[in-house]
Amino acid sequence: MASQARRIPLDRRVCIVREGRIDLRPERGAVVLPLIGLAIGLGLFAAVALFADSLSTTPLAIMLIAGLLVAPLSAMGVIYSVIGAAVVVERQKQSVRFQQGVLGLGLGTVELVPFWKIERIEVDDFPLGDTPSPPRLPRPTFDLRAWDIVLVKTSGKRLPIGQVISANREDLIDEGFNRALDAAEAIGAVTEKPVVITAAVEEEAHAIEGNERPPTTADERPHG
Repeated sequence: MASQARRIPLDRRVCIVREGRIDLRPERGAVVLPLIGLAIGLGLFAAVALFADSLSTTPLAIMLIAGLLVAPLSAMGVIYSVIGAAVVVERQKQSVRFQQGVLGLGLGTVELVPFWKIERIEVDDFPLGDTPSPPRLPRPTFDLRAWDIVLVKTSGKRLPIGQVISANREDLIDEGFNRALDAAEAIGAVTEKPVVITAAVEEEAHAIEGNERPPTTADERPHG
């Protein structure tokens, strides 16, 4: 009997871990907006049919063109949200596939990385593009912390797999980091590659500020 799939929530994606296979797919809620768009597109077609005799050519043409744009794109978004995947890791095929987004339905391969070309899986800090507030404006009332799960090839090329974003609060930051680490370790287990933490560990963040922190493996991470 196959083991039950394990779901690890990431930022706008979910990491689905099965025996010998991992899929990074859009989260379940991602289907809502495409469904709304599809309903609007179909509604525009219905309006054209209903009011064909009562409206002039110009509004009918506008509704028809809008429907032709909205409906197909929304339909592709629904398909991608339901069956598409951004990244697929397969032990049987010994490869990691990075796939297209919505317009490609998450099916076409953008990059194929054989396991033997993978050096490590990394958990790194993910820059959020913070910008300082103008002096006369109050600072934001919240702070965020983010981590990036990265596949590092033997050539040195870095391929982002997924991110986790968490509020920078003591009661949430450990949970967010652990989700990123769980996903990285699951990928490392399937690919049989080491997991390396290059993100600043929270307990050491102030001590190492301004200095480069040497990478550590997942087994060397501090335990709270």
